[in-house]
Amino acid sequence: MAAKLQMYSEIADYQTRNVTSSTAQWKNFLTTASRLYKYSFNHQLMIFAQRPDAVACAELETWNKPMHRYVKRGSKGIAIIDESGRNPRLRYIFDYSDTADGRYNARQLYIWQVREEHENIGTARILCGIRKQS
Repeated sequence: MAAKLQMYSEIADYQTRNVTSSTAQWKNFLTTASRLYKYSFNHQLMIFAQRPDAVACAELETWNKPMHRYVKRGSKGIAIIDESGRNPRLRYIFDYSDTADGRYNARQLYIWQVREEHENIGTARILCGIRKQS
């Protein structure tokens, strides 16, 4: 297990350098990170490294219990490094695309996304430092 943790730590280090190597890579990372805003930066990097097209991630128990969905057989989890305890450990999460709503009471998932017509508006505000007036 320590070897696997070491391998994923190296992936995280590489990904940190990789996303900052070019503007295009940074934009690709931000696209993924915007969909996974509840995760920490380090977790977003790990998700981007393994599944850049991820739209909504959660642990197996979250998909099963509150969401009433199930993770499809054979789905590969996305490894993230959990450093909340004394010793770092790997934790696996699954993307929405890895699930199915086979239960009668499965909850509908609403995925947050930026529409194409709003992309330039947001970029312009960020670049110019313009804030929305309340």
